[in-house]
Amino acid sequence: MRFENRVVVITGGGSGMGLAAARMFAAEGAIVAINDLVPDRVAEAVGQVEEAGGRAFAIPGDVSDEEVARERVREVVSRQGRVDVLVNCAGISTIKPAVEYDAWRRTMGVNLDAPFYWSRAAAIQSMIPNRSGAIVIVSSNAAFAGFPGDVGYIASKHGAAGLTKALAVEWASHGIRVNCLCPGLTETNMIRDMEALDANRFVERRRRIPLGRIGRPEEQANAMLYLASDEASYVTGLVMNNDGGQMALYSGFSPG
Repeated sequence: MRFENRVVVITGGGSGMGLAAARMFAAEGAIVAINDLVPDRVAEAVGQVEEAGGRAFAIPGDVSDEEVARERVREVVSRQGRVDVLVNCAGISTIKPAVEYDAWRRTMGVNLDAPFYWSRAAAIQSMIPNRSGAIVIVSSNAAFAGFPGDVGYIASKHGAAGLTKALAVEWASHGIRVNCLCPGLTETNMIRDMEALDANRFVERRRRIPLGRIGRPEEQANAMLYLASDEASYVTGLVMNNDGGQMALYSGFSPG
């Protein structure tokens, strides 16, 4: 019960890694505010948490809208008195060659603008006045390397790592820790959708994972909970990959 009665806000909490994190935070005693773009998806996520005996409520809206970020954080603070933990988990990807890429602004909005808007809102409205808080920004192992066909995703995920470091050093004096989780290939709807568009795209990537399989959402959520917990009380500004050894395999050789 590392998070008993702590107030946790999760963006992108309606599915995948965000939903796994919502369920796990609640199982450890947290009160979880779940954001997602689709209201029905948020309601279903809240229902899953409650059915498992946890506490959760919905704060739906477009994560990339700065006013939505301010208002939803204000709603949480008004209802619960504070925000102890913020997990910026919302993310999108669009597979297109750079010369045809038409999703730049939307991708930057969700993957980079949103973590800044939500982090700033949580800091101003709760964490700075309370001199306490933990923020986790979910990036990707695309923060460490490039690959063809998704220039906006790669640029925004590199940016999320930089945002983490900037906020960590600026807000440390306020008792706020900011860390970045970089998942490798993980079994989520986004990856399934991308594979449906191009089944061959991930064949080599899967083969080159040293642990021999892609990750599970719960394995990424476990890392989020660690970074947000008191066990990581001296950890801030960390950009942590959780990828089954993918980034360690830098040589270009097959793992076996």
